Amino acid sequence: LFSGDLAGYAMSERMTKNLITRSLFRGVAEKRPPRGLIHHSDRGSQYCAEGYRAILDQFGMVAAR
Repeated sequence: LFSGDLAGYAMSERMTKNLITRSLFRGVAEKRPPRGLIHHSDRGSQYCAEGYRAILDQFGMVAAR
């Protein structure tokens, strides 16, 4: 169920893996989501990067398909 609640954010002039990783860590720190959470994104290259996927796995999140 989508609540429309903002979990975390970060801003920059460029969309980089570092930017979205900071946003993810902020969201996790703020909301403490349960394992199994489905992570939705626009599926850009930053979100598909192996390192970012590894972080999702570390938090027990599943990338939406």
